[in-house]
Amino acid sequence: MPQATKTEPRAHHYVPQCWLDGFTDSGQRDGRLWVTDFNRRKQWPTTPPNAGHQRDFYRVSSPEHDPVIVERLYSKIEDRVAPILKALDEELRGPTEQELEGLCVFMAIQWTRVPAFRPKMLSIAGKVNRATMKKALKSPASWKKVLRNLNQPLDTPGADYHKMREFVESEQYSLSADTEWYVQQAIEGAQAIAPSLLKRHWQVSISRNGSFIASDNPVALDGAKRQMVGFANAPIVIFPMSRHIVLHGTLSKLSPLHLTEMLIARLNTFMMLHAHEQVFSGRRDFCWLDNSEQYQTNWTLFDRNMFHF
Repeated sequence: MPQATKTEPRAHHYVPQCWLDGFTDSGQRDGRLWVTDFNRRKQWPTTPPNAGHQRDFYRVSSPEHDPVIVERLYSKIEDRVAPILKALDEELRGPTEQELEGLCVFMAIQWTRVPAFRPKMLSIAGKVNRATMKKALKSPASWKKVLRNLNQPLDTPGADYHKMREFVESEQYSLSADTEWYVQQAIEGAQAIAPSLLKRHWQVSISRNGSFIASDNPVALDGAKRQMVGFANAPIVIFPMSRHIVLHGTLSKLSPLHLTEMLIARLNTFMMLHAHEQVFSGRRDFCWLDNSEQYQTNWTLFDRNMFHF
């Protein structure tokens, strides 16, 4: 008889189930989790296994690799961090130094593995490509040099200098990439981000009644309006670990925050504004602040366009 093949996971979680567990009403895998989708203007109850995933999101097509090698890799990382997330949520405390090291790696991975990361990387690649092409097409001589370096004959279809320059200057083209490229960018990005996270000064905010929410873009960076921020210069990095616990890392050591219901609502609003499409919560009527700084619990009133960045 032919050997049975191992069933491939098809629902690839870009936010781990072990992390979503902490945002259910009970803090358990089978607890109720509310998903609020701002693009579809819908809200529904579910459980962690049925939220935060996309079909074949990490599936690779390279014949020499297991097609779900990336999904299995992330699962192993989640197995190591799950006990930390569970302990902090149940004990209502901040992480130890050793636990923080693991959480910083986890945060770096979480920033790069979600759907919101992919258009960012493609946009950066597009800008680099256009800059490179404009430099190569600075003159007929520079273009000939590029073609020679690529071992391309000057009469290769598409190699005409004037037509290529007109095409590039029109900016009517766009780039695309396969899953393997995105995965490589995610891995390299996480490796670059983790050390900068470890250098930050971390504090924990604890909501004893479990009022924090999270999003499908769970690691949020804040800075001045219209300022480009990254992990090296962002004044604050915020990462909700459960409905009870939020980590925030700053460039310099600050006095502990005095957590109030208004501050919880402000942090929730911040996660709503940085969400790709969805937020996750243990309550359907989670708190937030509108653009007039008014306390709200009705998510249907939220309009991202009303906020000024």
